[in-house]
Amino acid sequence: MKKLVVVGQEKCVPCKVIKNQITERIEEFDYNNCDVLFVDVKDLGHELIEKYDLTSTPTIWIEKDGEELERYNGYIDVDTLLLVIGGIE
Repeated sequence: MKKLVVVGQEKCVPCKVIKNQITERIEEFDYNNCDVLFVDVKDLGHELIEKYDLTSTPTIWIEKDGEELERYNGYIDVDTLLLVIGGIE
């Protein structure tokens, strides 16, 4: 199963924008067999921030079977995310 992980923070405008855009189009992610997980960076401990190399928000990655395949630091267009996810078998 594919998973889209979006790490953001409450006061981050690009984080809010991408979260709203993904939420509005959640059916398209479901259609591509992709679970979506939104995580607020404040809920992560220092160890997890280091483990996932979180240096900015939003940080977005696509994984399959626990393996990270693509990563984006900063805002990315939802159409681009869907295109990449759709190309992952």
